Parts: sequence; C-alpha cells; structure tokens
Amino acid sequence: MNIPPEGAALLTFVKASLGPAPVAPVKCPSPLDWTVLGGLARHHRLGPLLYFGLRQSRLAGIPDWLRADWEEQHLHAIATGLYNELVLDEIAAAFDRRQVPFILLKGEGLSRALYPEAWLRPSYDIDLLIRSESYDAAKVILADLGFRLRHPSTEEEKRRIFGEVEFDREGPRTLTVDLHWDTLMASWEPQSLFSDRDTWSSVDWIHLRERDVAILGGETQLLHLCVHLAFHHVFDGLLLLCDLYLLLGRDAGRIDWDRLLALAGRCRCRHALYFSLSMVDTLMAAEVPSSVLDRLRPSATTRHLMPTGRLLFRDSPAPQMLERYVKFLLIDTGEGRWRALRSWLHSSKPFRGKERMPKRG
Repeated sequence: MNIPPEGAALLTFVKASLGPAPVAPVKCPSPLDWTVLGGLARHHRLGPLLYFGLRQSRLAGIPDWLRADWEEQHLHAIATGLYNELVLDEIAAAFDRRQVPFILLKGEGLSRALYPEAWLRPSYDIDLLIRSESYDAAKVILADLGFRLRHPSTEEEKRRIFGEVEFDREGPRTLTVDLHWDTLMASWEPQSLFSDRDTWSSVDWIHLRERDVAILGGETQLLHLCVHLAFHHVFDGLLLLCDLYLLLGRDAGRIDWDRLLALAGRCRCRHALYFSLSMVDTLMAAEVPSSVLDRLRPSATTRHLMPTGRLLFRDSPAPQMLERYVKFLLIDTGEGRWRALRSWLHSSKPFRGKERMPKRG
C-alpha cells in the first residue's frame, strides 16, 4: 500500500495516542506538510483523539496552530457528545416505555465501550438497530419526540432496498437518528447480518446516565464494524480503523474466529471482512491471526483491483463512481453483483451522481 508521509505520520500519532504511554513523546523526524496532515486529521475525525495524545504528553513537535485546532475539535466533540447523550437518553426512555427493544450501533456505543474518554470518538448521529417488525412503532416514537423523515418520498425504497431509514430533528443542532434492521448490503444479499439468533441474545452493555443500553457483542460487533468500514465508508475512515484496533485489542482472546468466518460466509461478506482486517493488521499491528486472513483471502485479481491506499488516506469523500466500483468488488458472489447492479439501476439515486456527502458513524 502506497502511504503518503502525512498519512504514515498520522498513523504513528494515532497509535501513540491509543496505546500505552511511551517512554518519550513520539515525534516524526521527516519533513511533513502539516497543512495536509491537519486536513487528513479533520476529515477522519481524529482531532479529539490526537489532542488526548498531546494532553498525555505522548506527541511532540506539533505546530502550535495545529495543537489549537485539535483542541477546538475536542471541545466541539464534547459539546456534541453531551447533546447526543441527552437526546439518546430521551429516546431510550421512550423506547423502553413502549417496550420496543433496540441495540445502539456504532459511534455513541463504541465511544463509551472502547475509548479512554467518550469524547475521543466523535459521532454526529445516532444509529439504532430494531427488529424489522418494530419499524412502525419506532417511527411513531420518534415522531412523538419531534423527529421527521429526512426523505419521505424514498421511505419505501429505503425500507425495501437498504434496510435503514433516516429521521432528523431540528434543535441546537440538527440530529439524525438512523433506524436499521439490516446491513447496507441488503440490496444484493438476502441474508441479513442481524438475523443471526445471537445478535439479540448476546449483547454487550454500556451505562448511559441512569440506564444501561445494549450494544452489539462478540463476533457480530466485529463483523458489523468491518462491513461498515468497507461498504458504508468504502475504507474512507481512519477513525473506524481505530474502532477495529481497540475492539481487537480488547476482545482478541475471546473472539471465536471460526464462528466469525462462518457468519461472514452465511452473510456473504467475506471480502469486506478480509480487507478491513487486513488493513488494521497491516497498518496498526492489530491482533489478527494470519490463518484467518489466509482463509478469507479473495482472488489475486480482486486484491489487485481494490485501490485500498487511494481510499484510506483521502481528505475528501470518494466520487460516487469510485464508491460503487469498490462496493462491486466487495460483493462475494456473481449473483450478488447482479442483484446490486439491478438495485442501482432502479434506485432513485442516479447511477452517475455528484460527489457524495461525508458519511458519519
């Protein structure tokens, strides 16, 4: 993988910020374009984490203007996180009163489960996993709390093809709640990751204000994060790589790798699992058994055609055609690729579109 010097330096700073305190602060010796590095850190939402590294005296040689920028991002992450926490507590209470079960996905749950401080992992929306039959009840609950469909005209299409629908609420800041009951691979693979019987019975928990909230557990959590990085973000997300690194560091000893591979095979997302695990193994020396990567490894052609370096160290969203090219390579089967092509052609979103907005999570 061809890594730009600013990308390599950023990885060094991130690992120093997440790992044990070094004997001496980490300082990159080679000349760097600090403006480029700062742009990468902001795009990948790493400012709060890097500011934590500065506060812990783990980083050195950072220009004063960049230190101030990371501090500003940290303060913004705290303010956003406190607001999200209040709203999430409001939502959780309403779902509990109506006895509608949910699992908190991605950002808000991971920040509390994995990171030294919750504000080091910024998130700008709330993702809830529900059962598909609970959608109508969940929609009513969100409406009572002031949330409205972001795109009412595409609600049925999103339910049918993508397995998720977004709701927005205006306030001090516009907050989005995404209701999920499937992975974003529903358009080409009929078997949902979340249909596994252990998804709802083997959850982990975080404590939020005065209540415990369920998050994904075990192999389901690991596979979901890999699919999220690969498919949803087309590998444009160093913060998501940090999620995987911390989860593997915490759970490597208790992961049932055979079950993980079986789950990936059943859901037909082995390519997504391979490329995500390979990245976190290569770039951050995470605890991934080489035998697992050997068993997952796609064909040489697929590996050669996947532009991983070009994707991971971007400082802007990937063009839509590049995004769809990558997603096409991630599909495990010819049948799945054909289903995806038909879904794209019949989608309300143009096949060739403008630059997409950054995806958060």
